[in-house]
Amino acid sequence: MSNYTPTHADTFLQLSLLLQHARHDWQHTPFSCTQLPWPELAKPLQALDEDELDTLDADDDAAFAWLSQYRPELLSSQQLTLPELARAPNYATPRWSSGIGGRKWAQIKDFAANIHAINHKFEGVTLTQPILEWCAGKGHLGRLLAQQGAPKVTSLEWAPDLCTQGEALANQLQLPHEFVCANALSPQAAALFKPQQIAVALHACGELHLRFLEHAAAAGTQQLAVSPCCYHLIADEHYQPLSQAGQQHDLQLDRHSLRLPLQQQITGGERVRRLRHIELTWRLAFDELQQTLTADSSYLPLPSFPKRLLSGDFSDFVLWACEKKSLTPPHIIDSEHWLALAASRRLLVKRIEFVRHRYRYLLELWLLLDKALFLEEQGYQVQLGLFTDLQHTPRRYLLQATLP
Repeated sequence: MSNYTPTHADTFLQLSLLLQHARHDWQHTPFSCTQLPWPELAKPLQALDEDELDTLDADDDAAFAWLSQYRPELLSSQQLTLPELARAPNYATPRWSSGIGGRKWAQIKDFAANIHAINHKFEGVTLTQPILEWCAGKGHLGRLLAQQGAPKVTSLEWAPDLCTQGEALANQLQLPHEFVCANALSPQAAALFKPQQIAVALHACGELHLRFLEHAAAAGTQQLAVSPCCYHLIADEHYQPLSQAGQQHDLQLDRHSLRLPLQQQITGGERVRRLRHIELTWRLAFDELQQTLTADSSYLPLPSFPKRLLSGDFSDFVLWACEKKSLTPPHIIDSEHWLALAASRRLLVKRIEFVRHRYRYLLELWLLLDKALFLEEQGYQVQLGLFTDLQHTPRRYLLQATLP
């Protein structure tokens, strides 16, 4: 019996081949489709009504079992799991953490626990290296690390009001914690990376976590820890792999595909499900309306919007959407007509998304492994795993790297 453990490179190659082969499953834009893109799946998917589809989609294990009847290659992908990393011993909240949500505080505590764990230390033991906190907000993570003994914490944040609030909290607690108010994409931010340093980034978005990794590697920063988020927020139209292996097996991921990992939700409840149902229906209903207004059958995407819009009338939503897209709304908005058209289209979208959702984790793992391999190419020893529980956030992946 073999005890061989696959390397990051081994897993990345397996994943690259699987995702290339399955591209026709995950690359579709559901709102742009007029029929199911998989003839062989049409009959079984159409046999599922909307409630059955929603229930199955919410249970990843059951959904994988269902789809693997028709995509047996997916069974091997279920073995591509990541290890559980350190957790905080408790989530007790200090007085200064007032205003930080419970899930967010748990993420901060678990992230900090891993900074200690990788140094073979435990919470409360003094850290010996200064900390650089990237895209810090009010510096909650940096403040916790300063309280746990970091000799100096520098928090980079571009929003002046957040810097001001963070500085006030640090001064109140008399901590060695300073803020640099600057754009993370600027040369000033790049110059903050030093060799003798621990650089940390909790949920840095897209381009910001890419620059974090490149700047840290270029500076020879001894230790870094990053939890990536919002992969689609990049400067280019397509994701540019960092590693040599990623460039060799480039999936040509556009921003639409990069959004797929973010479609996993952890919050539930009837109200949340109802709002998601309304939002999907209204987006589709508006698209039916705009196609008539513009005489163009192309799907017109709408930006994110305040959820309070969903508590009003569909006609108000149409006025908002028309303003956003510089369209002249009709004098009379026949809401019942447009919503009826959206209802049948909604089920088509859900059936397509059901298949695409089975590749959320696999695409995110590919993106994470590309970053891990890049760091290994720069001489780092890399650990990739899960730093917090799913109930706290689906963005619970942590890359930690150390120069030996």
